[in-house]
Amino acid sequence: MRSSTLAKVAAITLAIIGVACLVWSLRVATEDITVFVRGHKFNCGSVLNAKDPRKLVSSRQQVTRLYKQANNRCDKKRSDQSHEAITLFVAGVVPLLIVLMIPALARRSRMARGRRRTRL
Repeated sequence: MRSSTLAKVAAITLAIIGVACLVWSLRVATEDITVFVRGHKFNCGSVLNAKDPRKLVSSRQQVTRLYKQANNRCDKKRSDQSHEAITLFVAGVVPLLIVLMIPALARRSRMARGRRRTRL
């Protein structure tokens, strides 16, 4: 297999892996978060669109311990998911940057090869 063909196959593979990681990161960031506190189910929204369980209580009433616990768990899960989404995002960007660098590296090596021939 020629080196140019091998470089193309590697670039396509890295590009597919990079795009897949970016799509996976977007899915993690937009996935709904659900928390259970003492048998009650609370919808926390997602990383990009957060919902506060404490807003389910009337503004005239005091926020009970149940809703405070739900909010704390939502914050914790949202933080974990945002960390995972950022990790996947970086894991997707790195292969794409490598794919973008491949043509420049190939050009440099060709240019250096030509200079060596003219000196000898």
